[in-house]
Amino acid sequence: MLALTVLLASGCSASAPDDDERHRMATSAAADRQRAGAERAIRKKVAAFAARTSLEPGFLRLIDTCDGPRLPDLFDETEDPVVVHCYMYATAYYGAPRGITPTLKEIDRAHLGDWGGLTGGDPDAGGVGGLPYALEYQRDKGRQADGLRLSRPQLNDPSFTVEWDDPWDPGWRVGEPLACPPRGPDVRCLTEPAGATVTGVRARHRTVFSVGFDRREYWTVSRKDWQDGRG
Repeated sequence: MLALTVLLASGCSASAPDDDERHRMATSAAADRQRAGAERAIRKKVAAFAARTSLEPGFLRLIDTCDGPRLPDLFDETEDPVVVHCYMYATAYYGAPRGITPTLKEIDRAHLGDWGGLTGGDPDAGGVGGLPYALEYQRDKGRQADGLRLSRPQLNDPSFTVEWDDPWDPGWRVGEPLACPPRGPDVRCLTEPAGATVTGVRARHRTVFSVGFDRREYWTVSRKDWQDGRG
């Protein structure tokens, strides 16, 4: 029985890196280069929204974390071929001193994303995630001709989403960022400037815009590479 227990424990421990191993891989020079590139791309786009429109920078929330392999579940019981996943996501918050419609037109003219443009023939081109619909929503004050609510507009780029306070429905406003993930050796969560809040941005500028960058996996270590390195 003791031999079987030791064998099972050995098999389990070899199925994934321990915390120290994962940390060493997640902080390798190659991982750091990819991490820096991912963060640089986000910050470049964040700066572009401020530089090419009238949006006033509020603050940036950025989360960078590395996890172990995906655990099997009822829908997928296969072993994850990747033992280290590093990913990053962020949201930038801005004040909109010129209001919503002028700011939306500035965003479109600045070509900051890939969504329905202002020159489409169909006023609904791009759907809820397009510029034409967003402007139509503003023009119609969020209501259809029969008085029913229109769907909340957004600007959806493949890698980020732009949202803003809805002047026609106080319940549809940009919210505060979620709490940081639990602290750990491979978790980085920053707010720049520290202590900034959506409430503070709204108090200064009345209207808040947010640009949310989807979770992007920027570095992985395959199970094969990990096992080869241990051998």
